[in-house]
Amino acid sequence: MKSFSETIQTLMMEVTKDPHIESAWLTSMAHMEHLAAETILGNISNSTPPEFLEEIKAHAGDEHRHRDVILSIRPFAEPLNQAYQDLRTRFCDIIETFIMGYFGNPELVKANNRFAAYVHGAITIEQFPFQIYSAYIPSTGFSHIREAMQIVLNDETAHIQLGRKFRNSLSEEDRLSLQQLQGIEKEMCLLMAERMTDLIREFQSKVRGPSASAKASLRLAWLLGERPAATIAWVQALGHSESAAAEHMQQEFISRGLTLPAQMPEHVEDEMRHARMLHRSVLLDRRRLMMVEGYKELDHRLNRQLQRYLTRYFSALVREIKDPDMLYLYGAWGLEMRVFKHYSDIIKWTDNVGVAHTITMILEDEAMHTQMVNTALNEQSLLNPEILKFVRQTEEEIFEKVAENTIGILMEFDQRENFAPPYRHAYFATLTANTTELSEKSPALMELQ
Repeated sequence: MKSFSETIQTLMMEVTKDPHIESAWLTSMAHMEHLAAETILGNISNSTPPEFLEEIKAHAGDEHRHRDVILSIRPFAEPLNQAYQDLRTRFCDIIETFIMGYFGNPELVKANNRFAAYVHGAITIEQFPFQIYSAYIPSTGFSHIREAMQIVLNDETAHIQLGRKFRNSLSEEDRLSLQQLQGIEKEMCLLMAERMTDLIREFQSKVRGPSASAKASLRLAWLLGERPAATIAWVQALGHSESAAAEHMQQEFISRGLTLPAQMPEHVEDEMRHARMLHRSVLLDRRRLMMVEGYKELDHRLNRQLQRYLTRYFSALVREIKDPDMLYLYGAWGLEMRVFKHYSDIIKWTDNVGVAHTITMILEDEAMHTQMVNTALNEQSLLNPEILKFVRQTEEEIFEKVAENTIGILMEFDQRENFAPPYRHAYFATLTANTTELSEKSPALMELQ
């Protein structure tokens, strides 16, 4: 596995091979600076110490100036053609989901007020431009870009120091863990750099996703990555399915008056927490998409497909496996294998950094769940290769059918004016209409914490 610095260097090599791609990438960096400025201004509130107000406004002013500088130094102000325009848009959306995902992460939303959120966000998220600009400056072949970006880089260093000064002014109870926040920031930056690198390579090779003969589940993951609204609706549905699966397993025992397996309560709580994590990762996007005509229908239909998957899966297992302990363990095993496959496919293809980071954290838990199930099957002498084969084949058949049905739904929505290809559509503009909302500490976010 590549280190963080190697991943950034690889991205810089890809970015600087083609000045049109470099222009597309710089456009997204300017968008990042703009979002940062608007977020800073949006966090000014009654909790902001008056003595820091002018410095905070100056910080936002620096970010606005960086935006203008970066836009002015691009080798090409306008894209060469529609393909390069689409690449610019995708880069910008990757950046936007990184910022939205970071400011909605579970650690940062613990902040007691908006000033504390700004302070901790400023210290940690400023690490990304510092890291990536440091790698970009020696990589670009344009001397005027190197000179301009070095000035921007010097400002970013000062901003990190400003954030530390503000944090020192906070009471102990208002301070969050910088170590945890920096860890989250680094993980999300890594995902973002990897996705941008993959996107450039796909663009250069002109290879568009899996072949038509690939499994429906793989084609679905790619199609979701190409359709931001569908990604939001699908992740929302995955959250519902996480909680529904946990509730169903628990109900199988309660309805029969049986004692819950020792592992189940903690397992159920983890799945409920995963549901909250998934819903939180798409909360702001989904709230705004709900205003777009047709989105509610898409949201409902995708959710119904996953509910059908669970109903058919559990019904098939209940008919075949009569022992409740075996039903729980084999049922959990089959679902966890699907989670590993499907969630990994989503990470591979999605431009939504917040979603990718959330799913990555969930997969770490699922690895422990899988180990728990395998240990329990062996310790209780319940391991049966024939049942494992049955569960694997049954689950795959049901999910592939649901994936095929979902692809059909996505194709249907592609025919609608608000949901038509290419990649970025008119409906998604609603997500960038008000960037100051990124800084709002939503009560709904707190409820999902």
